[in-house]
This record gives sequence, C-alpha cells and structure tokens, in this order.
Amino acid sequence: MTSTRTPPVSGPPQRSPATLAVLRKLFDRIHEAGIRYCHWKSNQHLDASMIGATDLDLLIDRRDAARLAEILAHSGVKPFRKIAGDEYPGVEDYLAFDAERGALSHLHVHYQLTLGEKFLKGHRLPWEREALETRRFDPEHSLYVMDPHLELLVLVTRAAIKLRARDRILAATGRPYVSGGLLVEFRWLAERIDVATLRDVSRPLVGETATDRLIEIAGTAVPSIGQLGRLRQVIEPRLDGYRMYGTVDGLRRRFTREIKWTWTAVMNWRRGLKTRSTRVSPTGGLSVCVIGPQPDATNLARQLCRWLSTDMAVVPDIGAASTDDARRSRGRGKIVIADRVRGSDPLPVDLAILLGDAPFPNGSERPFHAPAQLVKLSPTDTPERLLNAKCALWDSI
Repeated sequence: MTSTRTPPVSGPPQRSPATLAVLRKLFDRIHEAGIRYCHWKSNQHLDASMIGATDLDLLIDRRDAARLAEILAHSGVKPFRKIAGDEYPGVEDYLAFDAERGALSHLHVHYQLTLGEKFLKGHRLPWEREALETRRFDPEHSLYVMDPHLELLVLVTRAAIKLRARDRILAATGRPYVSGGLLVEFRWLAERIDVATLRDVSRPLVGETATDRLIEIAGTAVPSIGQLGRLRQVIEPRLDGYRMYGTVDGLRRRFTREIKWTWTAVMNWRRGLKTRSTRVSPTGGLSVCVIGPQPDATNLARQLCRWLSTDMAVVPDIGAASTDDARRSRGRGKIVIADRVRGSDPLPVDLAILLGDAPFPNGSERPFHAPAQLVKLSPTDTPERLLNAKCALWDSI
C-alpha cells in the first residue's frame, strides 16, 4: 500500500465551476495544512455533494483533529449536534453556508469508521489506516477519495450488517434489498475495480472466505439478499469484536432512536415540514421574526423554513401556531421562524427581519422582550431579498 500524505496539486485546483465557493476555500486550506483525510463513501455522487445537495462524509486522521477544528472555525463552518443527544461515536456534524448561492453544505466528520444497522451504527471497523494510506486524489473535484476497492468492501459490508428480519420478509415478497441509490453506487464501484486488487485489499481485512463471497457479489448485476446473508455469516464472526454494544443494549438504542425519528417525522408533518432534521447549534436556540405586509412576511418565513429544515431543527411559528410551543422549542435549541409578533406576551426575538419601511405592530418602536438584531430588507420579493435573509439568519446562528 502506498501512502499519499501530500496532495498532488502543482497548480490551482481544477474544480467543477458548480462547486460551492465555501467548499473550494475549505479544501484549499485543508490541503495547505496537510490534513490527512478522504471522502469515504458515496463518491459516486460527489457532484451533488460539492453543491450542497447531499452530505460530505470525510474520514480524518484523528491526529489532525485539532488543526482541522481550527480550519473549520476560520472557514465559517459551524458545529451542530442532535437535539436528542443521539450522536454516533467518532462522528461530528458541521454545516457550511455559501453566501454566493445561499446554499448549505452538511459535513459528517468521521474520526473512525462507524457504521452498521440503521438507527444504531453499532460497528467500528478499524480500517482507517488502510483508507488513508490508499486514498486517491480526484482531480475533477479536487479532493481525496477512498480507493474504490476498499470503498466497495465497505459498501457491501455495510449492506450485509444492516440486514434485518423485516428486510428478508420484504425480499420474500419480491422487493429487492439492493435497489435505488445503493444499487447505483454498487454498480458504479463495481465498474472501477480490478478483481485481483480487490482480493489483495479484502483478504487481510475480512479473510479468504469472505473475500471469495465479496468477489462473487461484485460480479453480479444486482446482489441478492441471499448473497449478502451468506457474506454476513462469514464476516460477522470476524467483525464481532468490533461491536460497540451488546445485543440488548443495541436493540434498546436502535428502537429508541427509531421511535424518536418517527415522532420527529410526525411533528414535522403537523408543522408542514417535509424533512426530519433534529440538528441544533451548540450555541442554543434562535427566534426569527419576519415583519412586513402580508402575505409577503409569511411567504419569506416559509421560504426560510423550507431552506433550513433539511439540515436544522426548525419550528414554523406561522399563522395560528402556539407561542408556548415556539418558546419551548427555542429553549431546546431549535430555530423558530415567525411571520409576525404575537399577542401581549410575544416570543423573545433574536433576529427581526423588516421588509422595507413597514411599521412595527401597534406603532411601537420595537415590540420585543429581548434586544433583537434588526435587519432591513427590500420589500420586493426577489432572489436577492431571500439571499440576504439567509445571510442574516446564518450570521445569527
């Protein structure tokens, strides 16, 4: 295995012009600092990741953690956490905001390969050294990625570990287990591997028998649940020592997280949100109030809710929403976005977005219980107005 500690960039990186500027600058700083990393999964859709449409999953040499944290802070990348405290070991959440396009980019920063069953990720595979020593530089996106042979091994191992009884029941009805994005990613990787190299990469990590079954799977168009089950039978004993939880504790954690996920989905549905993020800022909750003529204020508030809710825990305080619910949500770290100041006991406002020269309610100078940052925007509904509102909100988080 060859080591690639220094990025082979002799001139300006040749990135796609679609790449978000905030990510271009971030990776430039990471390369200049010599941080050892690689993007370790879903390299098939890096185009989408580099414009903020999907997450970036970076595996970082833990010895570089302190320097990376400094770079992230100086790049305007902000840390976030799950509101329920369900973070996975060795993984940190960050969000970057691109002020040119008004787009958010979600970064999963991994210091270990934590993966496994949905709602649990109960395995830590000690393959970080192999990943960093065999990483490859992707000139199209100007960042390091995991070697496709190791990435295929990780992908198929993840799929095998995630198998549950319900998956076998669904497969018996004719529903394929490997489908959709997983199948696209599998085929993309299978086209990029050499069988002999795959054997050399896999054998030291999972053994000869598991490697034979991996190669069999790599040669199929659609891996069957039976093939993955047989791989699991031989790979699980070898990986058993890398489990992070016992059987009972793992079941408890998984079902607890699934219940919380379902509850959040129901509550967001009731609030008119399609997404289920529970991510909050360590600095605490935030209330935002859009003040102006209707329906302009409501429309802008809804636009901001849709924009943030994919990546952050957002509560719309719009229409007939409960002020008490909004106050509790702000206290728990969520972002509350309102389209007006309500009642005699209004929610404390942290950021007030004033559309044009619209007067405050009741003719008062500033009807807020808390000293709010006040931002005045154009009253005209334009892309520039929305972008400026996003910038003001991000600066307040």
